[in-house]
Amino acid sequence: MLTKDFQVERSRAKKPLFYIAPTPPNMHPMQFQLAGVEYAVARPHCLFGDAPGLGKSAECIMVSNAIEAKKTLVVCPASLRLNWEREIWAWSTQENVTTYPILKAKDGVDIGADYVIVSYALLANKNIREAIMDTTWDNLVLDEAHAMKDPNGNTRTRAICGYYDGRDFNEGIENVCGRITMASGTILPNQPIECYNAVRLMNWDAIDRMSLEDFREYYYRKGRGYVTGPYIAKFKNKLGEYEEVQRHGRHMSNNVRNIPIRLKDLQFRLRKHVMVRRLTEHVLPQLPQIRWKPVPLLQDAGIRKALSHPGWVEAEKLYQMDEGAFSSGAPIDGSISTARRELGEAKAPAIADYIHELIRSGTNKIIVSAWHHSVLDYLKQSLSEHGLVYMDGRTSATNKQKAVDMFQEHEGTKIILGQMITLMMGWTLIAARDVVNAEPDWVSGNNEQLMFRVRRIGQKADKLIGHMPLVPDTLDEHILSTVIKKDKNIYQALDAPI
Repeated sequence: MLTKDFQVERSRAKKPLFYIAPTPPNMHPMQFQLAGVEYAVARPHCLFGDAPGLGKSAECIMVSNAIEAKKTLVVCPASLRLNWEREIWAWSTQENVTTYPILKAKDGVDIGADYVIVSYALLANKNIREAIMDTTWDNLVLDEAHAMKDPNGNTRTRAICGYYDGRDFNEGIENVCGRITMASGTILPNQPIECYNAVRLMNWDAIDRMSLEDFREYYYRKGRGYVTGPYIAKFKNKLGEYEEVQRHGRHMSNNVRNIPIRLKDLQFRLRKHVMVRRLTEHVLPQLPQIRWKPVPLLQDAGIRKALSHPGWVEAEKLYQMDEGAFSSGAPIDGSISTARRELGEAKAPAIADYIHELIRSGTNKIIVSAWHHSVLDYLKQSLSEHGLVYMDGRTSATNKQKAVDMFQEHEGTKIILGQMITLMMGWTLIAARDVVNAEPDWVSGNNEQLMFRVRRIGQKADKLIGHMPLVPDTLDEHILSTVIKKDKNIYQALDAPI
């Protein structure tokens, strides 16, 4: 048991001790939000890791208020740019605050605005990035900061943190920012190592300046999993004798560091140095708990045909070798991806019937998500009679916001349907209490992220239900049980008592 630490205790604080961050006179933050800002401004950089739905956007803006920032750069998912503009108008104390959301690369960067809002995707644009680098920013807000989760550094991470091109180092936008304020309720969507880039950016000393490999070695023990490299393969020759040959490629190994350990130590370091995090049940106990409701589907002819696809045989073998393979980087393209899509298509008619029945039985508003466009197209056509709005990755930021507003404000709009990756990011959809996840994700945390669209400040329902349609006694069901196990690791790394 680690000894109690004052800073760790403050990372869970429900009330501020002495500092009250500035807010507009018509806005009334909750006490735990003020305590979070108090924790943040006592550090050079900070992560607001509060559970989704607790108002992290307001906390980030209150940090800019507290440090009297003249220029703030907000980086967020593309779908949330206009939502961020609304939050700034509501919470900023800058007089006649000006905002500039960059919706297209050709819009350029208005360095005269008090707040510039850009998507992670647009950071890859050379002209946008160079324009950002040509000025200085008092506060860099990184919303949904788990966008930097790739430990090897994806395009977004490189644009923010910088990268080596041969021997030359290209600076990232963090070099022109005074302080960094991150927000993510799921900084570990799946694995402890996914927080490495964020922690190194905010306070490398918090993890003893570990390299990526040192971090992996310290927080994981060896287990069975996939690696890429040389290996010895056995095969039968024409005489029926086994021969060995050296090959190079992706293969199973018993020496992969993929079993998390020392998670309470990681949580201690995060909370002491960079992360303030409160759970909904601790600061807003009046909000209802999420209840998962498995919805068993009968194996009709269509589902049986989909389950006979050879991709499920391949997936079953992969699952038996490594239960966590689907959420830890093993390939799920090719035949496995096709099998998953065909099962989603086969399940769609039964899911549509289930949603019709929910509405007939009195459910007023429902969020419906799926992954594949073919599944979404079927559901859109089948459910249109109920007043439906829609969004996916191709929907413009303006039309996504319109869809959210219509669902929230108009009684006749009973369904918001969308691609999971689009729906689960940052929206407030508290008009609903029911979420139907037509194609549950295989990555731990994403299903819960979707549910947190309804478990947010302002929710009035007495219960929240996540409907999970699945085919019993198949890999479809088994993988979801593995996802639940992954969530337990995340709990140990972020929330378990230390």
